[in-house]
Amino acid sequence: MNLASVQQITQRFDAAGITYATGGSGLLYALGLTERVRDWDLTTEAPFEAVAQALQDIDFISLPSGDYPFASSFRLSVEDNDLPVDIIGRYAIHSESGICQLTTWVTSNWKSLNMGSPEIWAAAYTLMKRDSKAELLFSYIIEKGANREIVHSLLDEPLPSALRSRLQSLL
Repeated sequence: MNLASVQQITQRFDAAGITYATGGSGLLYALGLTERVRDWDLTTEAPFEAVAQALQDIDFISLPSGDYPFASSFRLSVEDNDLPVDIIGRYAIHSESGICQLTTWVTSNWKSLNMGSPEIWAAAYTLMKRDSKAELLFSYIIEKGANREIVHSLLDEPLPSALRSRLQSLL
C-alpha cells in the first residue's frame, strides 16, 4: 500500500503542531480488521485556517461538512491517484439526542501515522448506521480492553440510549 500522500499531509500537520488522528477504514486496516483502505480519514480539532495553512501548496477541495448526519466544522479532500485523503475538522454527528462531538484522540502510531480511537470510531459508525464496521470495532475493544477515559468522554455526549448502554458495558 502506498502511504506517500497521507504521510505527506501528516508530516505537514506534525511540522505545524496540528494534532490529527487517522480513523475510518485506515484505522480498521491498521488494527487488522479489514483487508483494504477505501480512503484516509484524518480528524483534527485544529481550526480550518491552520489546516489550510499547513496544506498551502497541496491541492484540496472544501466539501460540505454539515450534510446530515454529519455536523463537523469543515471537511477537506485531497484527491490522490492511490487513495483520497479526507480531513475532518471537529468531527461531529447528529444523533436522535443531539449533536455528538467525536473528539480527536491519538491512541497509537502505525507506519508513522497517528491512529485514532477505536471507541470513538465504534460510536461514529454506530451513529452513521454502519453496523458491520461498528461491530468489528466493538469486538476489538472487548478483546483488547476499552480506554476508560475515552469511553467516559463519549458518555458526556448526547448519545442514543442503545449506544450509551453499549459504551457503559465496556467500563
